[in-house]
This record gives sequence, structure tokens and C-alpha cells, in this order.
Amino acid sequence: MLYNKYQPPILKALWIILIGGLTVYAIFFIIESVVLINYPYQISYGEGFILNQAVLISRGQSIYQDITNYPYLVGNYPPVYPFLCALFVKIFGVSFAPGRFISFIATILSGFLIYTILKENIRSQEGSFKKSIIISSLFFFASSYIFYAYPLYRVDALALLFSLTGLYFVFKFENRKSVYLSIPFFILALYTKQSFIAAPLASLIYITFRNVKRGVVYFIFLSLIYISIFLFLNNLTHGQFYLHNFTYNANVFSIFFAIRMCVAALQIHAILFAFAFACVIHIILRKKLSLLVIYLVISTLVTISIGKIGSGINYFGELVACSCIILGIFLNETEFTNKESKNILIVTGLLLQLILFAHMPYLTGHTPTNTDLKNAEKISLEIINTPGSILSEDGGLLVVNRRQILFQPFVFTQLARQNLWDQGKFVADIRENRFPLIILTFNINYEIDKERLTEEMVEAIRRGYHLENRIGIYYIYLPNQR
Repeated sequence: MLYNKYQPPILKALWIILIGGLTVYAIFFIIESVVLINYPYQISYGEGFILNQAVLISRGQSIYQDITNYPYLVGNYPPVYPFLCALFVKIFGVSFAPGRFISFIATILSGFLIYTILKENIRSQEGSFKKSIIISSLFFFASSYIFYAYPLYRVDALALLFSLTGLYFVFKFENRKSVYLSIPFFILALYTKQSFIAAPLASLIYITFRNVKRGVVYFIFLSLIYISIFLFLNNLTHGQFYLHNFTYNANVFSIFFAIRMCVAALQIHAILFAFAFACVIHIILRKKLSLLVIYLVISTLVTISIGKIGSGINYFGELVACSCIILGIFLNETEFTNKESKNILIVTGLLLQLILFAHMPYLTGHTPTNTDLKNAEKISLEIINTPGSILSEDGGLLVVNRRQILFQPFVFTQLARQNLWDQGKFVADIRENRFPLIILTFNINYEIDKERLTEEMVEAIRRGYHLENRIGIYYIYLPNQR
């Protein structure tokens, strides 16, 4: 086995270093999460708009509204996560803390599910398998992508939790009718984030190959529940649910952006992915039907959707989780008992992967500092002391200060470029100085973020506004007539 009491000192030392490194990364994830939970302002673009959705739901308002008039907002995702966050808005008020706490707990439980799924798959006469699944579970928390993207006020962590829970029930009850218990969790995943199709699709394919009749029944139940909920929500919102989640969410796809993001992910997760795909090839060569192989292949294909403009590293979360599960199987099934050199090679490879992950709170990523807090507080004072409608690229600044968000820069810039939204009225309002304060994260006199504003919007701001001040990363623009 990969780990036993008869190993030479150097190999034991390498294992101790590996487990120690993984533990440190797990601690880093917890520290980062705690810091973010306690930080009262937006960290990542998009958080503020999701918090705003939770506020709207808590007031009994729809997050899927017609976009021909103010507010110009799009509900990019299905309602499960903002609905859950809305319950906490009613209890604790407007705050990022509950939603980030949900993401933190969901991520922790996802790591536990990786451990649990591996226990369902791994059999061993000795206790070494426990170490292999613990190591694989810790690798999930060690990933820099999980560290950066999953403690945020975003839908991804909760969607992954639901997907892995459904997958666990498929593993546990694959030969029994209880396998249908996985369907509610897959539905929850799909109605948390619509791109989490890998686990339900992989499960459907696997169950069908094992038992055609059960697979057909599984497909019918899964489809009927999903379609019924879709029709209900779409009818309730007068067709806006479909438009917001699909039509308005179909940003321009760039193959070059997809390649660049995939290459970056491969560089950072090179060893993890290599071990995972090596195990997959081994399983395929044995001509063994494996749910995990199907899951990994579909997860990889879904990840290609990262080529959609605006996508980020959060799209790799499911692929990382699946790779960690397969890593556990690889570590357990690799029998190098009497081949110390190969054992050392494996552990050395895993240690190299830890180096590739290199990250740490405050030194890398977006851990907020005391300076960030003070700058956000200064901007908040500007917002509080400014009457009237305010435009802010950072939607979180408005919502935490109880101001209405009127415009979602990235989404509506994309819609304008795709001719799905007429920006004429909005641009005219800028020209007429309707907004007494505009807050951006770039200086329009020297640069243009073409993903956040159209050329017409920028020109209107240049003509009607001047740069009054810069606070941290924020640029404050006031009307020229002032």
C-alpha cells in the first residue's frame, strides 16, 4: 500500500510533509473564509448584485423583471441561492456575511462528501485507504481555485454541494430504487446554477447502462420535475425567468479566452489532473463502467463553457472536486508495495502539486485589508451624503448602504453589444446628468473596460462628468455643472 509502517524513513517523511502541507492549506481556506465573512463590503464583482436579489426577494419582489425600464438588472442564475440568502436578510438585515457563511459551509460539506463518496468506492483490507481519502479530500481545499472563488457570496459552492450530494446517493443506492433520492439534489443544483449539468447527466448515463428500465424511469422523473419547476417559474414571471437565465446569460463565446483559462487551470492543477486522467485511462483499459469516468469527461466538457465572456475560475470547481475523488481511487488502487522508488515518485508529484497551488491569505488573492475597509467606508460616506440616483460599478456599495441599484454594468454592456437591449435611454440620462454620482474602478480618461461599459456610455460620462477624486480602486465622477 502507499502508506504503511514498513516504509523507509525518507518516504515516511515525505508523507508527513504532504499531509502537513495539505493541513496548512485547509487552515488557509478557513482563515480566508472567516475574514471574508466578517468583511462588510463586496469582494468580487457580482456579489453585490446577488445580495440585491436577496433583498428584492425578501421584499416579495421578482428578480426576473422586464429590462426595458429601470432598474436595468438581470437575474443571471436560478433562485435557490438568493432565496436562501433572502431568509437571512429578513433575520439579520442586509449583509454579505450570511451568504458567505453559506458558501463556506457548503464548501466544507463538499470536502466531506468527497471523503464519503470515496468511502463508498474504496475497499481495502488494511487501513491505508483512510489516508488516501483524507489526502484526496484535503486536496480539494488546497486548490487555489477553491480558495479564491468558493468562500464568496456566489452560487457555485452551494450548487457543487447539491451535485455531490446527488452523486453520493447514486453511488450508495445505484442498484436500488433508493437511487431516485438523488434527483431532488440534482434539481436543487440545476436551480442554483444552470451549468451544473455534469453530475445529473453522468448519473443518468451510468444508471441507464446498468439498468435500462431504471434509467428511463430516472430520466422521466428528472425531466418532469425540472420542466414542471421551469414552467411554474416562467409562468410566474411572465416569461422573464427564461429570458434572464438563458437568453440574457448567453454572452459572446471566445475560444481564445477558453483556451487561455483552461491552460492556466492545467498549469496550476497539472499533477492533480494528470493523476486523475491516468486513473481514468486505467479504468477504461480495464473496460469497467465507471460513474466517475463519465462524470470527469462531462465535467471537462462543461468547463469549456468558460469561454463565455465574464466567466471565471469558479467554473473549474466541479472538475477539481471530481479530480480529487478520482485521485483517492488512484492512490488506493496503485499497488507499489515493494517499489519504493515509484512510491517516492508519487508522493513527490503530490508535493509538487502543493507548490503549484501556492497561495496564502493576504499575500495572494483578494483578502481584504484594513486599508480596503477604510476606503470602502469613505466611499460609503459619499453615497450616504449624495441624494438622488447613483451609478456604481460595485453594486455592493449601493445595496449595503440601502440605495437602489439601477444598472448592472457588465451584463447590460454585453446585452447592448448583442443588440438585446437598447442603451439609448440610459446613455441619454447620463448626458443629462441624471446621476449626481458615478463610481467606477477605472479612469475613463485613460482606459476603457469594454466589458463593463460601451463606448457610448463612456463618451457620455466624459462629456458630462469630471473625475473628482480617487479612493483606493474607486474613481469618483461628478457632473460638470456642479
